[in-house]
Amino acid sequence: MKAFVVGPRVEMSNDLHSLINCISERAAEVKWRGMLATDVIDAKGVIKTMTTNSLGILGARANAECLEDRLDIMVGDGKAAFCRRRSADAANREAYEEYSRHYCSGDGGHAGGRSRT
Repeated sequence: MKAFVVGPRVEMSNDLHSLINCISERAAEVKWRGMLATDVIDAKGVIKTMTTNSLGILGARANAECLEDRLDIMVGDGKAAFCRRRSADAANREAYEEYSRHYCSGDGGHAGGRSRT
């Protein structure tokens, strides 16, 4: 399995660069007129830059969170690291449940009015 990696200085793996290229090529072909770009190549450059910046910021933030958890454990404050992970898990679960309620069984949902849980 290939992993998409963003390092501590926002360097990205070759696999992630390939994915960003594919995304920007396809999106540029579809959206270049709506973006008011002069051609597909200009639109691809804009989309590639935006995607790279967004993923870099997300990767750097995730890396910082991992380092913070590891430092808490190394200095003997595993309880703080555990509490932070637990609150993050709870927030992720809440976001998933909200998404499921709205998109799977709510208005305009794709589950025919039935809950998937």
